[in-house]
Amino acid sequence: MKSLNPVAGKTILIIGETGFLSDGARKTLIARKAVLAGPIGISSAMECLSKGLVFDAVIIDVAISDEAMLWINDWLETRRIPFIFAHDARSEIRPGGFVVSRRGSDIDAIIAALFGGDPSYYH
Repeated sequence: MKSLNPVAGKTILIIGETGFLSDGARKTLIARKAVLAGPIGISSAMECLSKGLVFDAVIIDVAISDEAMLWINDWLETRRIPFIFAHDARSEIRPGGFVVSRRGSDIDAIIAALFGGDPSYYH
């Protein structure tokens, strides 16, 4: 039987430093049957992307450098791979945008953005 969960069986690459994806957020994504790769640091991510790592979507920490953010943005958009920029729940970044946390509503918003019905929405 096919799952009605749009993230079930999808591989999501997490780009950010080690603490970016909390245990609670990881467990919430896995409970929805997502397959997670990472988090990996930006230099490793750029290397993996250029070598053809296979994944369905990407969650990127907004704390990465502007130069890296632009490179990744261009690389993913060219390949039509859905992605979002997000911050973790502990971040001191201004409120708004996507939050990677254990809260179901935060994870649901991320899943809807990455795998929802609007293919023109990449980030």
